[in-house]
Amino acid sequence: MGVIDYLQYRGFSAKVVGTRLFVSPSSRLTQEERRYIKLHRLELMVEVAASDGEARRSHWTVSVTGYGPFTMIGEPMTHAEALVEARILWPGAQVM
Repeated sequence: MGVIDYLQYRGFSAKVVGTRLFVSPSSRLTQEERRYIKLHRLELMVEVAASDGEARRSHWTVSVTGYGPFTMIGEPMTHAEALVEARILWPGAQVM
């Protein structure tokens, strides 16, 4: 049984937003379930990200006007997340 199966069997759902994990409904989590989530957080994040249907990469090509293309490397993220990160650092950046 996968980590996500453990939670789903108990009636919970999980989602990953950036580097944060959200389990709902959180008001129903017992102390045992909270400990389990804490111990298996990274595994759970990987399983949730892998099953959401969105492609994630740890490197993206960034283009900024006036500069040659370069590679942004970081934690695996979707194109939309990479675009937000790039534009924080380089306003007007494009991500390919």
